[in-house]
Amino acid sequence: MSNDYLPRPDGEFDGWFKNLVQYVTQKTSGNPPAWSHIPPGEVAALGGVLPPWEEAFGPTQRPHGPVETAAKNAARAAAEAVIRPFKRRFLDDPPVTDEDRVAMAIPVRDSTRTPSPAPVSYPEAEADSSVIRQLSIHFRDNATGKRAKPHGVHGAEIRWALMEEAPAGVDGLFHSDFDTASPFTLSFEEADRGRRVYYCLRWESTTNLKGPWGEIYSAIIP
Repeated sequence: MSNDYLPRPDGEFDGWFKNLVQYVTQKTSGNPPAWSHIPPGEVAALGGVLPPWEEAFGPTQRPHGPVETAAKNAARAAAEAVIRPFKRRFLDDPPVTDEDRVAMAIPVRDSTRTPSPAPVSYPEAEADSSVIRQLSIHFRDNATGKRAKPHGVHGAEIRWALMEEAPAGVDGLFHSDFDTASPFTLSFEEADRGRRVYYCLRWESTTNLKGPWGEIYSAIIP
């Protein structure tokens, strides 16, 4: 399977995405559900980007112009922005099994290779607010002080949220992104200027093993 598990042709992506939402919904339903590790709000967020995709994709299946194409591309980008962190956070580890991953057509770990160990260090971070409506989060390894990723590390998971007060823990940071190289840039609307962003990072290995979370930082949107 390709390292990028999302089908490139839009028609294949449409069927793949519908199957993913249906499978996750089924596994997280029931009393008790088969999967209780995924918060209902996260399931709703995943399912919530499916209708806009279907609405934008449909018109491109008949003669159409650049406006419809642009709307479809924007809807797909919005869907992928939800799918990718959802998969990393909830579908890479137990209780999700390899059989589940095959059913969802997402990567199954190669059991024949020697896995990289889970990272033991964590990213230290600092936000650059020199560009208006933008924060660039520069990160480096706390053990070495260098921006080079530790051996066996694929990149950093970034959890963040706009909040009036500091969260009690990382679980309070409900946005999740992933970046393979420093810096990671967040862009905001004009109305967000002056608000505070809290963020925290951890390393993730090439075999999807997570390291410890670093410090929770904050920055003001310029």
